[in-house]
Amino acid sequence: MFTDIVGYTALMGSDEDKAFEILQKNRDIHTRSIEKFNGILIKEMGDGMLISFNTGIRDCAFDIQKANNLLTYY
Repeated sequence: MFTDIVGYTALMGSDEDKAFEILQKNRDIHTRSIEKFNGILIKEMGDGMLISFNTGIRDCAFDIQKANNLLTYY
């Protein structure tokens, strides 16, 4: 699975501190969900993450989306 934060580059240009705050919250959410669904973080690339799963990818993706939808970023 590959994930990234929508609008992150534009946010970095307008509010770097807020962008880094969002990046950390996103990492925290991903870390919890990856562990919960037995995934393996392969690589982080800026605001993107490449994650591998044997099973559970769909459940993890929904978990990440649900958690991120509960946050107010802007």
